[in-house]
Amino acid sequence: MVFEDYYDQFFNARRSLEDPYRKVTISKEKYKELVEIAEKYEMLVKKLDQVEAKKSELEKQIEFLKEDGRKLKELEEKTEKYLNALVRTQADFDNYKKANNRENERYRERVKEDMLKKLIKHYEDLLRAFNVLEIIDKGESVKKGFKMIVDNFEKLLEEEGVSPMNPEGEKFDPYKHEALMVEETEELPDSTVIEELNKGYYLNNKVLRPAGVKISKTKSNL
Repeated sequence: MVFEDYYDQFFNARRSLEDPYRKVTISKEKYKELVEIAEKYEMLVKKLDQVEAKKSELEKQIEFLKEDGRKLKELEEKTEKYLNALVRTQADFDNYKKANNRENERYRERVKEDMLKKLIKHYEDLLRAFNVLEIIDKGESVKKGFKMIVDNFEKLLEEEGVSPMNPEGEKFDPYKHEALMVEETEELPDSTVIEELNKGYYLNNKVLRPAGVKISKTKSNL
């Protein structure tokens, strides 16, 4: 290199000056130039060492950053995995909650239907007793008391959504009618409800208790 050549030339020249057998005469300007070149060379060597040290430090930092990047990626993957698991668990819980609510609602409806069926039986017993009392001439106060009880039962059933069927004249429907008797007739279409023998009831437009009915049959279908 140029600097090295000048450097060697400078020190060899100094050694020659010190060696009485190798004395070389140079000008002051040349000497000054050689000194400046040597100083610049030494400064560049120091700077080179500094750059090498900085380079080494930067390489270490880059490795740390790469390692942090790998750890960050692993952390992101784990986070996404746990988040997906959480979403699935939440969905499973929501489905279980909805299914449980539906089952509880069905159970409450069955309990309510069973209770209303029992109340209907008590209501019909009271109604029959009241009808018997209506035939008797005496006991007006008892009749009024029974009438009040019957009216209260009717009001209670109505508030709970219970309503009577009144199926006379309807087409026989096995889902809401129970055929107890068959009567031959030419006056009505086949399978027409002639009479309601056992009262049927709806619960909010749903069959609570089917009606026991008498239905018509034409001679051709007998």
